[in-house]
Amino acid sequence: MADPSDLMRRVTRVLRARDPLEMLGALTADGGLPAARTRLYVGRATALEAFPPTAPGDDALAAAAREAVRTGKPRLVDGPEGRTLVVPLTVDDEVCGALGAALEPEGDGAGAGGAVPDGLALLAESCALGLWHQTRTGPLAAALEAAAAGVFAWDFSADNVFWDERTCAVYGVDPKRFDGRGDTFFALLHPEDVPVLQAAIAQVTEAAITPLGAGATGDPGRYRLQYRVIHPDDSVHHVTECGRVLLDDQGRPARALGVVYEAGADLPASGRGSGAEADRSRNSLLFTLTRALSKAVTVQDVTRVMTDLARPALGAENLLLGIMEGGHLEIVGESRIAPALEHLRVPAQDVMAFAATQEEPLFIEDLARHGEHGVPGLALVGELPSRSWVVLSLGSADHATGACLISFAGPRLFDAAERTFFTAVAVILTQTLERARLFDTQHQRATDLQQAMLPRRLPALPSLSAQSRYLPGTRGMRIGGDWYDVLPLDDGTAALVIGDVQGHDAHASAVMGQLRVALRACAESGLAPGALLGKVNRVLCDLDTDRFATCAYLVLSPADGVLRGARAGHPHPLRVRAESVSELELAGGPPLGVDPSARYPTTASLLDPLDTLLLFTDGLVERRDADIDVSVRAMMDGILDWSRGAGDIDLTALTDFLTLRDDPGRIDDVALLAVRRTS
Repeated sequence: MADPSDLMRRVTRVLRARDPLEMLGALTADGGLPAARTRLYVGRATALEAFPPTAPGDDALAAAAREAVRTGKPRLVDGPEGRTLVVPLTVDDEVCGALGAALEPEGDGAGAGGAVPDGLALLAESCALGLWHQTRTGPLAAALEAAAAGVFAWDFSADNVFWDERTCAVYGVDPKRFDGRGDTFFALLHPEDVPVLQAAIAQVTEAAITPLGAGATGDPGRYRLQYRVIHPDDSVHHVTECGRVLLDDQGRPARALGVVYEAGADLPASGRGSGAEADRSRNSLLFTLTRALSKAVTVQDVTRVMTDLARPALGAENLLLGIMEGGHLEIVGESRIAPALEHLRVPAQDVMAFAATQEEPLFIEDLARHGEHGVPGLALVGELPSRSWVVLSLGSADHATGACLISFAGPRLFDAAERTFFTAVAVILTQTLERARLFDTQHQRATDLQQAMLPRRLPALPSLSAQSRYLPGTRGMRIGGDWYDVLPLDDGTAALVIGDVQGHDAHASAVMGQLRVALRACAESGLAPGALLGKVNRVLCDLDTDRFATCAYLVLSPADGVLRGARAGHPHPLRVRAESVSELELAGGPPLGVDPSARYPTTASLLDPLDTLLLFTDGLVERRDADIDVSVRAMMDGILDWSRGAGDIDLTALTDFLTLRDDPGRIDDVALLAVRRTS
């Protein structure tokens, strides 16, 4: 399933399947998923129907399917023939079934921690959409045929498009000659409708990536577009396109799936795409791009807006963004470049470096005629493909910020309106990029300060192994007061500390430093955990910092595993074993700094040699759209899936699993401490 073209063709067949058996056939036919080890489950957890019908030995798969449908999370099943990943089929947060597929031997790492290979994830999305339509609109294939509608799939990252025969007929393209490129679609558009559709695509993409609670309503990924295309006989056809933009696991637009059909009398034959409307559409696209860039905080945010929103909306083949550092241009963001165009990377950077010193954008309407432009670097490449480049100069007359190269397939004439549009984009992008660079610099300094206040390394203690991690926040300045500590005590025990000061600013970091000092001083006195937290609480109240802090403080004896601990408004630690994950319930009191008379009971427990103790701050689990208890439960399930069958828990692997995953939902900083006895 590594061939993108084959994958797109299979996706289309899945979407057009009239029933689950036909869908299963589309998944497994012609070198697809292994038929003997592929199962499609349709329905809800209490009544799942298996396709093909459940055979002897499928009980474990059926149980995994029910669990996947119940939890909405993938399940990994080990069997005599290998490993099978069971993926829930979800549309609009509604689970309609599950797909079980064998993992390739070389992909044994796939599925760890709930990871789903990209190809299988796309097939699962297609199955979910197909089943959704089957249950709500009747036989999908019959409906498409009756409407003379075709289906399409567009992979944004690879700019790979698949059309079925009916879609090709709608666009007037010979299916045998369609090259599967996004720019081919834009070339078919009526010239007056190009800016109209560019603006619409930008709005749809922006809506799809807008987080819930930040202006999104309903299902922002769904859309309906109307435009005109020109067939080879110069006839003009009105087209309606209905689809949905799907996001990847990082919340970035990954692909679009949908249907197209001729609109007929749905649209008037005139009055669309006039010069005035084209101008309004360009202004709308510029406004959408400006709005998206205004929300970009970091340089990485800026590159995502340009590669994920601007490039598809413009119908561009590639986009590169670079900034000037120490007199040299450094590429900070780019869309995927086809292998056949890799030899253009160096001249592209040379052209960008040259453009960065200019005051106006550089328009190269045909690379094959590069000699007319006098741009250094291009002449050294030899024969160049037919491409057109817009290279935006980012900066001012006395300061070069960087450059942005937008590449289009084939030669292209840029009229006065387009040149004005790209010049405006350069001005807006310059301002955004300079603001983002300033933020990144300030954020790095603040993060360095935060890191300097944390332990440089954990102490080496007899019979005790420990690993720690710290992650800065991902939104705004997001420096904060999260911290951890391991303190060796005179009696051979070790104090384990995790805490979180309210706020995300330098003040929070300063209060965190004061608390670390106070905790260390009190720990040396040998106080019980509850009594120690009571004393530190009074210290924080007396400091009158106007901040509170949550904290968990535990004392562990590595020799016999005796564990005593207390909490001040902090999440319970977790006890992790190979076959179970549970909360270590500690009696607690209010956060430190709230009530000077607060009391904190001490709880005693025992840590077995095979147990791993996991202390964390709420940034690891807290999400805007989820209850924290639900998020903790989800993390516990994820750890259990990751550790099942692993035997001894490796602390480095565990902390990496929890902190190295891309998680677009995380916004807060994170402190994590994992401890295990080695005696």
